[in-house]
Amino acid sequence: MSDATVIAPGGPRRFVGKYRIDGILGEGAMGRVYAGQDPDIDRPVAIKTIHQHLIDAAGSQEWLDRFGREARAAGRVLHQNLVTIFDFLQEDGVPYLVMERIRSITLEDRRASPEPLPLEEVHAIMSQILAGLGCIHAAGIVHRDIKPANVMLTDDGTVKLTDFGIARLTAMEATGAGMAGTPSYMAPEQLMGTEVDARADIYATGVVLYELLTGQKPYKGGGVEALFEAVRNGRMTCPSELVPTLPPALDDIVLKAMNVDREKRFADAREMREALAAVLPRADHTGLIDVAPAPRSAVAQGGPMTATMLSRMSAQTLYKIEQHLTSNIGPMGKIIARRAAASATSTEEMVEAVLREFTNEGERENMRKMIERALSDVSTSASSTPTAFPEDSLAAITDLLKPQLGPIARVLVRQVARKASSLDDLVRQVAENVTEGPERERFLKAAMSALSR
Repeated sequence: MSDATVIAPGGPRRFVGKYRIDGILGEGAMGRVYAGQDPDIDRPVAIKTIHQHLIDAAGSQEWLDRFGREARAAGRVLHQNLVTIFDFLQEDGVPYLVMERIRSITLEDRRASPEPLPLEEVHAIMSQILAGLGCIHAAGIVHRDIKPANVMLTDDGTVKLTDFGIARLTAMEATGAGMAGTPSYMAPEQLMGTEVDARADIYATGVVLYELLTGQKPYKGGGVEALFEAVRNGRMTCPSELVPTLPPALDDIVLKAMNVDREKRFADAREMREALAAVLPRADHTGLIDVAPAPRSAVAQGGPMTATMLSRMSAQTLYKIEQHLTSNIGPMGKIIARRAAASATSTEEMVEAVLREFTNEGERENMRKMIERALSDVSTSASSTPTAFPEDSLAAITDLLKPQLGPIARVLVRQVARKASSLDDLVRQVAENVTEGPERERFLKAAMSALSR
């Protein structure tokens, strides 16, 4: 099965090894995640793979090695706060990672709420993040990319860490393999590309805690170089200065976790977890939380949610921009491109976000022209989507699909809407992503009823 495979409504089932492919859960710059089924035990699974163009491109071994690391890293551990890996296989030269399929939102989604998270919820989330980290650290693994987007919050309140794509198996290979991670969450030693250990994950967890407590990152923009300098200096505003109602003891925990000198950070995840338990209230005796999706008003008051460029552009377009930036400024180009795509909701916003990283006027103008050319197909297809079908119809279908697929429902509906020939066709295609049987029938009936009003 290749990257070009299309799951057609009513068409023959596709298989990867023994696993049946039922539809697409999501897609990003690196690859695609399918909804699948293990026929041996009738278990739903998620199947992650790499885009074919990355496998075919020069330097593809880097992507394949990264994918293999994710399989080995996550597959070596089993813990309730980690996404479980079931299988790793290759077919026609394409690798596939089979993992548990969960209904969840990300911590990034949850953090979008305009109201601050209750301290009980902050405690429950952080406690479970640290429990998961304690497990992988004990197995000799450094995650290296702890951030809200890689923290999943399930329907029953369990927190699960995911995306071990840049993890390093410290017991098997060197950790000083260059800079990898997301700059805003990277420890000073990680930013400088030197050797890292589990305390780099402690630092990143401290950044996540800071965000949950204050609603903002400890170090603000100004370009990548400015961020590097701020992190190296370690000067930040304490959480209680931004939110006076916070216990002052939380400042000590955040500052210790994010200390520039890793020798002065918490020695391990358990120590940080115990420190938080002494300060923050608990939600209940189980430590689990009632995770609610961010309210609609958190995203767009009185209107539909606005997709970022990361969800709207093709993987090929993002890859083209990444490659151009990388050829001009080095490995940081990929990070800059993805960060701009994840924050921008229009081509203009994305262009400006990238250009902020350049000071030379000539370079800025050349970069502007290149990005605008690469994004021209995105703006054309995106602008045609709202006029194809009424926005209230798309919203109604999305709301009915959310109980089945979670937050990815909105992305899926809009992707299908760009190609569907009618609303009936849209509903039928979307329904292919609902478990076959009574659930799918209920969805179809409810969707047709909603659209006929």
